[in-house]
Amino acid sequence: MEKYDIIVVGAGPAGLSFASRIEDKRVLVIDRKEKLGVPVKSSAGTFTETLTEFDLKDAVCHSSRGFRIILDNGFVKEFLYEKPVLHTLNFTKTLTILAERARRNCDILHPVSVDKVRIEDGKIKDIETSENSFKADLFIDASGEKRVLLKHLNPSYYKKQWLVHGLEYELTKLDFNPEYFDFFFGNNLMPEGYCWIFPTSTTSARIGLGKLIPDQGGRRKIKLKDAFQNFISSNVVTVKNFHEDDIVETHRGIMTYYKPLRNAYFKNCFVIGDASSQSSCLLGEGIRFSLKSGRELAIALNSFNLDFAKIYYQMYVNNLTRYFSYFTFFWSYIKWAPNWSIHTFVKALADYDNTSMMRILRSEFKGSDFIRLLYTLPKNLI
Repeated sequence: MEKYDIIVVGAGPAGLSFASRIEDKRVLVIDRKEKLGVPVKSSAGTFTETLTEFDLKDAVCHSSRGFRIILDNGFVKEFLYEKPVLHTLNFTKTLTILAERARRNCDILHPVSVDKVRIEDGKIKDIETSENSFKADLFIDASGEKRVLLKHLNPSYYKKQWLVHGLEYELTKLDFNPEYFDFFFGNNLMPEGYCWIFPTSTTSARIGLGKLIPDQGGRRKIKLKDAFQNFISSNVVTVKNFHEDDIVETHRGIMTYYKPLRNAYFKNCFVIGDASSQSSCLLGEGIRFSLKSGRELAIALNSFNLDFAKIYYQMYVNNLTRYFSYFTFFWSYIKWAPNWSIHTFVKALADYDNTSMMRILRSEFKGSDFIRLLYTLPKNLI
C-alpha cells in the first residue's frame, strides 16, 4: 500500500487548482477519466477575473462584451460593456493547463476508479482503486456531483434527487451575434429552467438548456432533448443556420444543485468544488467557484496547522455561499409561478443598471437587491 501526505479524488478545476498550489507535501491526484476534461460536462463560461487570477487566457475560445436577457414572449434587454466581460473557455485545454502546473509538485494518476473507501472512527484510513491501494493523512474530495468520498463519510449528503441536469450542443457555421452571451427564460422554452447561447467564435456557439429544479423536486418531468428541439425551433432564438450536421460536440452536465455543505470538512477530509455545491445557484456557473475553492484550501493548509486550516476554509465557504441562501425563494418561485409571473420577475431584474446586473450575474447579492425587486415587480406586471 502506497503512502501519500494528501490524496485528491478528482482532477477537475477544483482538484487541479488545489494540487498546483499545495506546498511541501507528497500529493496524489486520481481521476477516473482516460483524458482529463473529456467528456465535457461544463459550458465553461466565466468572467474576466478568472482569466487573470488563474492565468487561463490561453484557454479562451471567445470573449464577449455583454449579455442579453430574452423571454419567450420576445422581450429582450441588452447589457453591453466597454471591454469584454464574459469568456468561453476550451474546457479540455483549461484542465490540460492546470494539470501541467499540478504535475510540477504532485503525481496525477488516471484513468483510475475508487473501488473501496475504508472508514474507521469517522476518518478515511485508505482507498482501494483499480490500480493499487493508497493511504494518506489527508483526503480531498473534488469528485463533483458523484461525491466519491463524501457519500462514504455521510451518506445523507448524497441523494440523486438533488441532481439537476443540462444538455448542450456545440455547433459551427452559425449566423448570430457573437458580441453577447444570451440567456433565455420562460416556461414555453424551458419549464423550471433556462436556455443559453455562449459564443465560441464568430460563427460557432454552445447552445444548451438546464433544469433548475431537481427531478424529484420539480412539478414536471422533462426530456431535455425534446426541450432543446422546442427551444431551437422557437421564434425567439437569435441563431440562424442551425443544422444537426454541424454539431461538433454534445455536452451533458450534472450538478449537485441543492445547497452548500454545512460542514466542508470531516476529520481528515475536505470537500471542494462542485462536490460541496460551490456553484452559482442562479446560472449554474461552477468553474470560477471550483478554482477558488481549491486555491483557498491550499492557502489554508500551506499557512496553518490542520485545525486552523479547517476554520479558515469553512469561513471561506460560509462567506462565498451566504448569497445562495436567498435562492430558496427563487427555487420555489420558478417551480410554481405561472409564465406571466416569471416574465414579471425577469423583467424586474432587467431593470437593474449595468454594474448591478453584472454583480447579480456573478451571484453576489445584497439584501437591498431583494428590496429593490419588491419595488420594481409591480411596474412590470403589465
